[in-house]
Amino acid sequence: MQDPKTIAIIMDGNRRWARKSNLPVIHGHRKGIETLIKIVKASKRKGIKKLVVFAFSTENWSRQLLEVNGLMNLISFGTDTNLEELIENEVKLTFIGNIDSLPSNQKKDIAKCVEYTKKFTSFNLIIGLNYGGHWDIVNSVKKIQYSKKNISEKNLLRFSELGDEDVEIFIRTGGEIRISNFLLLNIAYSELFFVDKLWPDFCESDLDNILNEYKKRIRRFGK
Repeated sequence: MQDPKTIAIIMDGNRRWARKSNLPVIHGHRKGIETLIKIVKASKRKGIKKLVVFAFSTENWSRQLLEVNGLMNLISFGTDTNLEELIENEVKLTFIGNIDSLPSNQKKDIAKCVEYTKKFTSFNLIIGLNYGGHWDIVNSVKKIQYSKKNISEKNLLRFSELGDEDVEIFIRTGGEIRISNFLLLNIAYSELFFVDKLWPDFCESDLDNILNEYKKRIRRFGK
């Protein structure tokens, strides 16, 4: 088995970690950002080229207003606070999802991060914001129709947010065993790993265990 180049992660468990620690929910999300930065650095050291993470789904808008507002503020906090570190580590930052529908302040912060890191090519952190797999499929079909091309499996992937990227490994922390509408078009043949640890507790050794297990598997692609 070749070493994986693209990994996707649903970073689940921030809220439960905060409650377990008797802290406000937003502290769990902040701790989750710290974990993300550590895993980004570890992934780059291990030769992974792209890390795709699910930060905020189209369904998350239904959460309590206080938490949603906190998450929106955390987007600005996270991008601004960690931008210098991402630049130092030559991490390209890109975003997938319905970014146009986000509040103006967050869109400005996102645009700034994208602009400042666009020159880096060795590692790409791709963040799903206001993203949903169903939305991605519908949006892809609209793009195909606008381009006046045929609707086909190839074009459906090509016009999706992640393109025809092969996601070799799909990880979900927090003990839940489901994919929650993430990258439906790109994980058809991914190797799935479900980890009991809450995301803030996830560490490099957990990633190593997954990479070692991945090497033992055989990807047959339905053959």
